[in-house]
Amino acid sequence: MKKYSCLLSSLALAGSALFGSGCGAAVLSDEGLARQAGSQFNQMKKRERISTNAAHNTMIQRIGKRITDVAEVDVPGTEWEFVVFQKSEPNAFAMPGGKVGVNSGLITLSEGNEDEVAAVVGHEIAHVAFRHSNKRMSQAIGLALGGVVLNTAMRNKSNQDRQIARGVYGAGATLGVALPFSRSQEREADHRGLYYAAMAGYDPRASVSFWKKMQAKSKSRMPEFLSTHPDSGNRIEFLQANMDRALALYREAKAARGEIPNP
Repeated sequence: MKKYSCLLSSLALAGSALFGSGCGAAVLSDEGLARQAGSQFNQMKKRERISTNAAHNTMIQRIGKRITDVAEVDVPGTEWEFVVFQKSEPNAFAMPGGKVGVNSGLITLSEGNEDEVAAVVGHEIAHVAFRHSNKRMSQAIGLALGGVVLNTAMRNKSNQDRQIARGVYGAGATLGVALPFSRSQEREADHRGLYYAAMAGYDPRASVSFWKKMQAKSKSRMPEFLSTHPDSGNRIEFLQANMDRALALYREAKAARGEIPNP
């Protein structure tokens, strides 16, 4: 396997960069992705149960409006839509074009703490601002083409050598390119989302209390190098490291709104 390692690492990295300057380059049409995402979101609304909890729906619309007003400078003209799905899993997601879904289980886990929910919504809106979905799709196409190049390069090798090479390429592409890239996107969204929520007048310290709840809820911890998301402990440390600036933004926002910040 060692004799293939350099070739395969190069193929994985080359594949991820085929469409631009670096593995994060985004080349797919934003408009096309937004249309596709909108169609998928509409199908999801028909397929999944939408929450009828008036308090939950009102909270999410309020949070969404406040944070998207702040984020408008980064994503001008976006037609945002926020929907609460009646699902117990504490999760939320954002799609190109501003489609945002929040599971009722996330609101339940937060115990109705609006600042905590806002921390998550801010994170999801940051994914849209950074065009992460576009970049992930571009990367996936690049990795797939790297596999095609590998098959061509190995066509005269034995079946055993081809199988070994494919296995090494798959592992290298996933662990060496795809997963770290995804974690870097999560870190970007954590950082920007923390500031979005703070600038919208939500206490950024709630991001830490929320992730502590998520950490306590998780029964098993996957090693970070095998996960697309940062370890909860590392995520909390990162948020705390950026808290001073976030708190300053929060207090400025509360003053502008004529409100008293949390002590």
